[in-house]
Amino acid sequence: MIQRKSREETWPKAGRAFPVSVKGVTRGWYDRVDTVSWGPTYLGAFPDRGSTCNGVIFQVSHGELKAFAEREQGYKLTRIPAGDITMLDGRSAPPPGIFWYFGSTSRRYVSREFPIVQSYVDVCVSGCLEVEDEFPASRAAKFTQNFFTSTTDWKTPWINDRIYPWRPFVHVPQANKIDTLIRDELGDEMFRSISLPGAGI
Repeated sequence: MIQRKSREETWPKAGRAFPVSVKGVTRGWYDRVDTVSWGPTYLGAFPDRGSTCNGVIFQVSHGELKAFAEREQGYKLTRIPAGDITMLDGRSAPPPGIFWYFGSTSRRYVSREFPIVQSYVDVCVSGCLEVEDEFPASRAAKFTQNFFTSTTDWKTPWINDRIYPWRPFVHVPQANKIDTLIRDELGDEMFRSISLPGAGI
């Protein structure tokens, strides 16, 4: 939900989101939606006192929370102590409130039937780049790079499912920047192992 468009697809009036770092949560590629068809592996998260990950917080009403819970079926609402949140927008403390994230209920890792897909990576990383554009303090904290380093289990198969991938900027304006980040943060070998649909996985 880092990307504004993704939030607004669930709730068109979703408010402004603020970048944070959260202690006690680990995030990785190990969640999926049960389906009779093939599908992607999604990001999941679990409590882990030895881990830290970044993300965004935004205010919701009870109705909005219900709408997001319906979207995130298969995950469970998990409380975040306010003291575990570090603001990355220049503020010294989070605003008053009760904080939650959608946690995973099991770990099911990337597989041939459930690969990482580039369209989902693009949503996540585009959201991080949006955050850096809006909040200089998050850019100074290397928010986008930290998304890569605080996310575990980057694995193949990883499918490039962008439309017209030889001109990806037509559909994903920041495709070149995202691809550069993948190379820089995960290595050239991982980037070259991302396959195209129909190319075999």
